[in-house]
Amino acid sequence: MRYFISFILVFFIVTTGYGQVESQVKPPTGILPVKADTSNINPDSIIVARDTLQKANNDTTKVKPAQPKGDIETTINYSARDSIRASVDGKLVWLYGDAKIKYGEIELEAEEITIDYANSTLTAHGIRDSLGNRIGFPIFKNGPELYETKDIIYNYKTKRARISEVVTQQGEAYLHGDVVYKNEKGELLSKRNSYTTCNLEHPHFLIRATKTKAIPNDKIVAGPFYFEFNDIPLPVGFLFGMFPSPRRSASGIIFPSYGEERRRGFNLRGGGYFFDINEYVKLALTGDIYSKGGHALYANSNYMKRYKYNGAVNFAYSKNPETTDRIENTNYTKDFRITWSHSPQSKGTGRFAASVNAATATFNRNNYLTQGSTYNNPNLNNITAKLSSNISYSKRFAGSPFSLGVNLNHSQDLQTKAVDLLLPNISLNMTNIYPFQRKSGKTGPLDNFSIAYTMNAMNRITNNIGRIPVRAKKDSIAPFTGANLPMFFDNARKGMRHTVPTSFSFKALRHFTVSPSFSYEEKWYGEKLLWGYNTDSLIVKTDTLKGFNRVSNYSVSASLTTRIYGLYSFKKKTSKVKAIRHVINPTVSYSYTPDFSKNENYFQKLIDKTGREIYQDRYQGFVYGGSTLGNSSAIGFGIGNNVEMKVQGPQDSVARKVMLLNNLSLNSSYNFIADSFKLAPISLSANTNILDNLLNVNLSATLDPYTIKLTRNPETGALVEDRIDQIVWKSGKVGRITNATLAMSTNLNPKARSKNTSSREKIGKSNLPEQEKEFLLQNPDVYIDFDIPWSMNISYNLNYSHGLNASPNVTQTVNVSGDVSLSEKWKVTYSSGYHFESKEFTQTNLGISRDLHCWTMSVNWTPFGRFQQFFFTINVKSSLLQDLKLERRKPFFDNL
Repeated sequence: MRYFISFILVFFIVTTGYGQVESQVKPPTGILPVKADTSNINPDSIIVARDTLQKANNDTTKVKPAQPKGDIETTINYSARDSIRASVDGKLVWLYGDAKIKYGEIELEAEEITIDYANSTLTAHGIRDSLGNRIGFPIFKNGPELYETKDIIYNYKTKRARISEVVTQQGEAYLHGDVVYKNEKGELLSKRNSYTTCNLEHPHFLIRATKTKAIPNDKIVAGPFYFEFNDIPLPVGFLFGMFPSPRRSASGIIFPSYGEERRRGFNLRGGGYFFDINEYVKLALTGDIYSKGGHALYANSNYMKRYKYNGAVNFAYSKNPETTDRIENTNYTKDFRITWSHSPQSKGTGRFAASVNAATATFNRNNYLTQGSTYNNPNLNNITAKLSSNISYSKRFAGSPFSLGVNLNHSQDLQTKAVDLLLPNISLNMTNIYPFQRKSGKTGPLDNFSIAYTMNAMNRITNNIGRIPVRAKKDSIAPFTGANLPMFFDNARKGMRHTVPTSFSFKALRHFTVSPSFSYEEKWYGEKLLWGYNTDSLIVKTDTLKGFNRVSNYSVSASLTTRIYGLYSFKKKTSKVKAIRHVINPTVSYSYTPDFSKNENYFQKLIDKTGREIYQDRYQGFVYGGSTLGNSSAIGFGIGNNVEMKVQGPQDSVARKVMLLNNLSLNSSYNFIADSFKLAPISLSANTNILDNLLNVNLSATLDPYTIKLTRNPETGALVEDRIDQIVWKSGKVGRITNATLAMSTNLNPKARSKNTSSREKIGKSNLPEQEKEFLLQNPDVYIDFDIPWSMNISYNLNYSHGLNASPNVTQTVNVSGDVSLSEKWKVTYSSGYHFESKEFTQTNLGISRDLHCWTMSVNWTPFGRFQQFFFTINVKSSLLQDLKLERRKPFFDNL
């Protein structure tokens, strides 16, 4: 039955005759000549061409005769490359060699054309060349219609035509007809015609009909038609059909596809109705129905306003039975999903954009989200753990340094079911201004002094209601339901933050750059917290005091940077290594932050039962936090290194650079006025390429320089680790590595690997901050070059952590992905991984695709795991025949 439906859909598109093609479609090139009727001749007279014609230098002759009154409605303009011959009475004109005619909306091009004024006809045909091949087939254009034919006879008086072996392209489709008759109404009546989307002279597949009548922009009436594949007719077809064929988008029925699942039973999927609302908005309402009681509804809409914006809105609702094989099961899970994308196309000072992706926590577990599904979305699949959305409006104020941004944000964790909403998140920014720069262009000592301003305002709504009870080890997550929304809005955190940074830089002693800066920050809140002790002597929030509150902080800092170069050149001319260069980037900085703990509006002083003073932040958990606790007068220090060498082998015409060390950095700080633990943990990072840039290695670690002492808990008797204020180096030890990461990756596609290596070299030599440089070294741009018939990406990640009173924790993963082109038409894709701690493979996917010219075949297989599934399809490439396909699938629901 599905093939019957497919054949009906095919003929919805057909708008003209068909036939057997003898050559591939070749639309005419160039513009056909058109001449205005400038002659002033009595319309009752006929111009008779003379036997002697004067030809142009390019052997092209153009004649513009007058026409008898009443037969010819407008001027016939014609030309020919070789010659033009006319009868004595002028009733017949023969055009030879690349002949062209334009008559109103009619354009005709062929090797030979005959104009018969007596019978009011135009006749065109091709010829055979010296090898016996037919050339110069007539190409007939009637307004938007374009045909390539073997022969054509057109009566310009009655506007009727007989066309032999016509070929015309309609969008993505090709129409062929042995004999086509065109009447004065523009209707086409054809015999032995066919329809295909294959552009070969001998198509791979055809839909053949013995006779048809096509009424322009209305309908097509067809006689018996059937499907033919590789010249083999299939015993499937219809005796009669009537199909609408408007040349515009139109509303209509969307036919469903069918299938079977163990969990949900037999099904019809994707059936519904398409609403062509107008040229700007389209809407499709579809649904699924399952024999075991489940169903789903979808609303998908696309909209576009040219040169303004475009977007899409998708909503899905599903009701699925819980995991059981019983048909009488009455337990169902209801899920929904909504996505919205909006992109502006216009240029200006204002910009509105949206990217919304929200769903219920169980949506991705209960619905089929992989390739070929109704839900198919690049931002949502069956292993998605987090969703996020952003709706933004930004505005630049012309002629000023100010810009405004308004954002509505949503983030959702499908595992913990935590939801955070920022409704809204507003920012007002002033770019750096240089008040001491002179308009005359004359330089001064304070030219580099800059000042900026940023204001942020936020209203955060969350279903994370904190740790209940107080001794709970993790936060409590309330269900995000309509009944709980009033509570979430009442508990929403609101605040505003103002930041004014100033900076200045100057050269010192020629080789040093000094950069002093000052930053002022002020936070505004509409409430503050009141703390106290409960019956268990635990500090708890006792009340929330309403009212305007401001928290102001400031800090000053200065940094000194320079670069030190070391170069060693090899003197031997036969040495492959020509030179080694070492670049050192030392940095020293100083920062001061005062102590705000004595301000009772910022901190509440509590005294525990031992008499120890505790300062509790009155703005703990607020959107921008509270004030800093304790003062800081710290010197920061860091050093970065990169090493490269210049080599030139026998095969090298010029010397080339090889990076030995992209980056090796060490950073820390020392707080002079801290009462203990003055030295901050030391961070280390390194990045290099080894094995001739085959493997990239990235290493980072944090080292705690203080001594860890074991003591025994008097109550439990267990050993407890305590961090004491004593540098461990004094006892000859290195210290504890609290966390470390090792990442190794390679791209066995040589061109992609070369690009990644080049990117890392540029990053390593840049003046970027160390943290930003480290991130970019770990994440170079991914490049896939399809000139290489294969690629393989391999990555290994190791994470190590060792905190106080915790055992060392190590996690290791390996991931592999890539593709292999077995031939020009065959491609295999794969992705997999292995988690060493759980001793399990991550989700593994294998795919095979085959290009069948006008068809395509694909197989996607997840061989094991929770989402084990299989999907096979063979279908026509053209979207016109999207329902002409064969599918076999086994979704992962059968494994639940």
